[in-house]
Amino acid sequence: MVCTGQYALLAIVVLFAVSHCTAHAADLVGNYPHPVGHTVSSAESAIQWHEDLDAGWRAAKQSGRPMVIFITSSRCRYCDAMKRDTWTDGTIRSRLKNGFVAIRLSPDRNADVLRRIDVPAYPTTLIGHPDGKVLAHKVGYQPPGALHQLLGAADQSAN
Repeated sequence: MVCTGQYALLAIVVLFAVSHCTAHAADLVGNYPHPVGHTVSSAESAIQWHEDLDAGWRAAKQSGRPMVIFITSSRCRYCDAMKRDTWTDGTIRSRLKNGFVAIRLSPDRNADVLRRIDVPAYPTTLIGHPDGKVLAHKVGYQPPGALHQLLGAADQSAN
C-alpha cells in the first residue's frame, strides 16, 4: 500500500504540473481527426491498464518502469479519438508493453483522486517516474507521433 505522504506528493506534483499548463483551445485539438462512432477495439484493450492510481504506482515502483497516466472522461470525443487512434497504434502498444506501466483514470472510477488534481481538459496524459515525479504532460488529443515524443521524456530522464 502507498503511504499517505507518497500519495500526497504525487497528487501535489501532478496538480502543479497540470495546473501550470498554458494550453490554448487550438493546442487542445491538435490534429484531431473527424469523429466517428467509438468502439473499444481488442487492440486498445490489449494494453494492460491499471484503473487505480495506487495499484499502478505500486507496479511502477516494483518494475522500475515509468508510468503513463491517461486521464479520460466517458463523454469526451477527444478521449474517444485517442482510444480509437492512439492507444490502438501497434508501435504505441508495443512501447507501453515493453517499457511503461499504463494507468487510466476517469471521473467515473477515480473521483477521489481526480478531485485533488486540477485537470484543465480531457484528455490529459502524464508521464511519471516511479518515485512520483511528473516528467512530462500534455493536455488534449495526442496522435501516435506526438505521444511517442511525450513518451521520450521517460527516456531522457534515464540519461
